[in-house]
Amino acid sequence: MELYHLKTFLAVAEEGRLSRASERLFISQPSVSAHVKALEEELGLGLFRRSSKGMRLTPEGEVLLEHAREALNAVQRITVKARSLRQDVRGKLRVALNTDSSFLRVSRLAALMGERHPQVELGLTLSVSGRIVESLRAGEVDAGFVFQENDPEDFEFLRLCSFRLLIMGPAAWRERIENADWEDLARLPWIWTPPPCLCYQLGEDMFKRRKLSLTKTIEADNEQVVNDLIMAGKGVSLVREDEALAAEAAGTMVRWEGGCVPQYAYLVYSHSRADDALLLALRSVVAEIWQDADVPVPCGAVCASPCADDPA
Repeated sequence: MELYHLKTFLAVAEEGRLSRASERLFISQPSVSAHVKALEEELGLGLFRRSSKGMRLTPEGEVLLEHAREALNAVQRITVKARSLRQDVRGKLRVALNTDSSFLRVSRLAALMGERHPQVELGLTLSVSGRIVESLRAGEVDAGFVFQENDPEDFEFLRLCSFRLLIMGPAAWRERIENADWEDLARLPWIWTPPPCLCYQLGEDMFKRRKLSLTKTIEADNEQVVNDLIMAGKGVSLVREDEALAAEAAGTMVRWEGGCVPQYAYLVYSHSRADDALLLALRSVVAEIWQDADVPVPCGAVCASPCADDPA
């Protein structure tokens, strides 16, 4: 049994599909399948039931899943302890990004880490908030940037800034957007995101509270793709305020003035690794980079109209 067998087992169990586990682990789908098969043969047990709907854990798989997590966490603790015994900051630091690098100030992060901790190798991956949290649980990344604060018992969150999401549509739809009420908005074609993405959860809640269902036409998990589709006239969606206002000024998008969704950006890492020298170095650098960010304020103080997440 190899550690990568356990990592693959955990990824398939959490994702429910070989294809998604493959994307998460950055290995081919046949390799994922081979790892699962090898582990099942090693243990002499079937771990999954395979069907057209995906991979579901068997009762035996359910029992062994927690043991796999414990084993991977134990390996991680050994690495952290060894680093603290060396009393230096070195090694590979894997950081997941949930949005574009300019917003997250990644160039400044790389410059400062290289200047202060030259023995640290920075590895960056692009994902979405929900998947980043799962990757942290699985030990696949060391830290990440997210737009939501979940499971404070398990994770440490460093708040970086506040921002807003605006409802934006194609510039050619100006009259339809500007005169729309909530029911009109729901009937428009929406460019949507996968469930692990923050915008999916926010949008679902926003319309469910008003007992409305969205007309979803396209799914995309990349902000730039969403923005390009809006500008191409394919639908409306939630857009981060800085990008939305730039597009509005350029005449490529139009804003719905009925409200906005206030949010925060965070750096997140496992609570169990709060004393890890690598993560302490990262936290210090990130805190310095974001010290000039706007002080978070209640959304009502910055919105000209009621927020989209306020009760109707």
